[in-house]
Amino acid sequence: MAVTLHVLVESLSRYLFGKETNATTQVTPIDFFRACTKLCICDSVEEVIDLASDLLKTLLLPKGLKPITVFHHTRLNRYIDASDTVSYPSTLINIPAQNGSWVKVVLRTSDNLVRSKFYEAGQEVVLLPIYPEKRTRHELVFVAEVNEDIESPELLDLLYQQVTLCYSRLYKHIRIREDKEGLLTTLFKLCADLGELGAAEMQGKVSSYLTHELNCEACCLLISEEEVQNFTCQVVGNQILESEYFTPLRGGFFGNIARSRQPRIMTQFTTSEVTVLRELFKIDVKSFLCVPIVSQSTKQVVCLLCAANKTDDNRFSVSDVSDVQSCLRYTWTLLSSAIALQKETKAKNECQSMLQIARNLFTHLDDVTILLGEIIQEARTLTNAERCSVFLVNKERNELVAKVFDGIVTVDESLDPRQYDFEELCLHGKRSPFTVDAGMNEVRIPLERGIAGHVATTGQTLNITDAYAHPLFYRGIDEATGFKTRNILCFPIKDDRGNVVGVSQLCNKIKGHCFTQYDVELAERFAVFSGISISHSLLYKQVIEVQCRNQLANELMTYHMKIRQGEVEECLNALPTSATHFDVNFDKFIYSPRMLPDEDKCVASIQMFIDLGFVSRFHINTRTLTKFVLMVKEGYRNPPYHNWDHAFSVAHHAYSLVKNLDLQNVFGELEALALLTGSLCHDIDHRGTNNAFQISSKSTLAALYSSQGSVLEQHHFAQALGILNSGSCNIFENMSKTDYVKVLDLMKDIILATDLGHHLQILPGLNKMAQEKVNPKDCSSEQKMMILDLCMTACDLSDQTKDWKNTKNTAHLIYAEFFHQGDMEKSMGTLPAIINDRERACVPELQINFMEHIAGPVYKVLAEFFPMYSEVYERYNLNVERWKLVLRKFKGLRIPSTDSLDFLTEEFDRDLFPPELS
Repeated sequence: MAVTLHVLVESLSRYLFGKETNATTQVTPIDFFRACTKLCICDSVEEVIDLASDLLKTLLLPKGLKPITVFHHTRLNRYIDASDTVSYPSTLINIPAQNGSWVKVVLRTSDNLVRSKFYEAGQEVVLLPIYPEKRTRHELVFVAEVNEDIESPELLDLLYQQVTLCYSRLYKHIRIREDKEGLLTTLFKLCADLGELGAAEMQGKVSSYLTHELNCEACCLLISEEEVQNFTCQVVGNQILESEYFTPLRGGFFGNIARSRQPRIMTQFTTSEVTVLRELFKIDVKSFLCVPIVSQSTKQVVCLLCAANKTDDNRFSVSDVSDVQSCLRYTWTLLSSAIALQKETKAKNECQSMLQIARNLFTHLDDVTILLGEIIQEARTLTNAERCSVFLVNKERNELVAKVFDGIVTVDESLDPRQYDFEELCLHGKRSPFTVDAGMNEVRIPLERGIAGHVATTGQTLNITDAYAHPLFYRGIDEATGFKTRNILCFPIKDDRGNVVGVSQLCNKIKGHCFTQYDVELAERFAVFSGISISHSLLYKQVIEVQCRNQLANELMTYHMKIRQGEVEECLNALPTSATHFDVNFDKFIYSPRMLPDEDKCVASIQMFIDLGFVSRFHINTRTLTKFVLMVKEGYRNPPYHNWDHAFSVAHHAYSLVKNLDLQNVFGELEALALLTGSLCHDIDHRGTNNAFQISSKSTLAALYSSQGSVLEQHHFAQALGILNSGSCNIFENMSKTDYVKVLDLMKDIILATDLGHHLQILPGLNKMAQEKVNPKDCSSEQKMMILDLCMTACDLSDQTKDWKNTKNTAHLIYAEFFHQGDMEKSMGTLPAIINDRERACVPELQINFMEHIAGPVYKVLAEFFPMYSEVYERYNLNVERWKLVLRKFKGLRIPSTDSLDFLTEEFDRDLFPPELS
């Protein structure tokens, strides 16, 4: 081990000094390196001085130790002895102007060291001036007396270097601490100066501070805005920009720097980078620094500090990065708070502006032309645009329609007029295709062409910074009109369902070289209000048109359903004192209302309202009631079955139900009134065809009501409302609002109940209620409504419960109407159902099937609810038996299947029916 160490020492000595070690040397290389290691870990200047002094004594004074004098710089032009507290002027020590080396000199009488009585003249001393960080002024000086030659100058050189390095390290830490203290003082003053400044002024203050500290031409802050995916800049240097600078948060030059999160120092640039930096700083950038600032809480890049052009053509350094980070570490909290406040204020102002815009737009819903003018004006104001145009989408003609305001049309500048026929805009083709005749009020262009067409079809906003460079733009219009289009912002206007109803196109940003991302966001928010207002304006127009059509229809109805002059008075004068005036059995179920002469049916209808007490109870004016009944009669068309006679028959059965079953006490007076009124109106304007035919033929009624179901029944109720709302026909006019609404709801439910589809849905529930012997008077309101609907169905089918002659004649009318519908279906190329096909139908068989499966359950269940109604059910059963006899006779005689019931003569009946069925 000793040999190895000796070899190592010899080798190290030869490597360091080029010679063998000297046995008389007081310090070996190993000892020296151990001392240097201690130097490296010194943490104070005093330790460096003590250790270096000991080494110097060993190296310079091997035969006798003498004091080493150390002077160190304390303040400007002053030195102090390390062993004393007295300071001396800097001229005390005369050191040759050679840096980075020690020097051996002989003191003279004139030297300050001699004059200060530290040393005597003629003494030989070694001076080691320490220059930390290559400064020209020494900070520390070692002075050692030497009486002999220096035996190890190489070690002295190495010691000098080690002391310089160690002292420089400590000096740097001291300077950093002092600089940090000074920096903190400066930053605290800066923060105090920021005070209550606004966000833009605050950014200007910080930028100016950093411009001075970094010794550069300009600085700016790019603020991250995650919600819009952009960096924004309001201030460059101390100059607040007229319009904010926007650049993408993801991708692009600045986006890539933010993604890397590493500072960027640059002196060489690509062409695209030169363009980006010139756009930001408005100067030629020769050197550039960009420092991403990361939030300690979110760990996201919140801003980029950009600096341009270090003075004297120098390059930005790492210390500049540190200065930036230190500055923003203390000022970012204030900056972010100011920016947040600015955003809140901006959002509040935008909301107020949008509300004002909404007020302005929604006050012009009655005129779409004025509304579009308002949209143009507001869009120009919001975005500071020189020009604006609005196109509406006409999907039927696959066109965009541009309106003309004040004689000026704003057409799509991207369209090449040579591609389209614009002659309709010109006077016989002699005028320029870019001008519009004063008499014209719109321009139509193809939907899929140009910038506006592209936006209309894709639904995406286009922000074009250079219009002439865009492939969809046609500059011929500019050449013809003299208008210079620099940039275009074109955005879609959508309705509340997301469908594009229009396109707005803005041209030429007035302040700024192009429309910004903020303009895009503002325009898209504005488009929401525009879309809603346009949609509602068009809807309002449709509503007005519908009202006009309804008014016209009411006028036509009033004209064609005109009551004959004097007819009201005739009815009023013909009113009897009692309903039995018409027949002794008029108020009985056995009575067949079809036997009443036509001229008496209106009077009888009025009398039914009076007899049931509705006129007195609900204060119905008799003249109003008379007009109502006469108008209802006029509202019925004249198909074979669903006509006024049918309506009167159904209303009479409702009258009989109320009269004989005391339905006013079972359901309520309003329900009884709604049943009688609904029965009278339940088939108004029936066209002699069923719901299936209306839908398959795509009739007007189907277009109006098919989405609601029960097409004809919906129409019947609508017609009833139309009569009630026409002049002097509202029999409910004296009711309270609550009763008025309720009776109309009841009427609607009762009329819709005549749809057999509805009846079949509720029939299982009715059967269950009948089996459970539910009392109609004490059941729930929902159950009562089901029974009331059942009563309406019984009224609608009541012809099957009358005498045989009435039943037989009614069947003839029913199938005449059914077969007429079948004939129409055949003419349309559709095979009708067997019940509508005169060539396949067997009427007796169809009639039995209908009565047993549809009508029978109605009367059976109703008789279980109301035992007094059993007589009606019995007559129904008698008619079923008669039809069965007819069918057997029909088949026994082998009469060909026919649509006619002419064979059912009185003689046929006498021969067929036994006495009990006659």
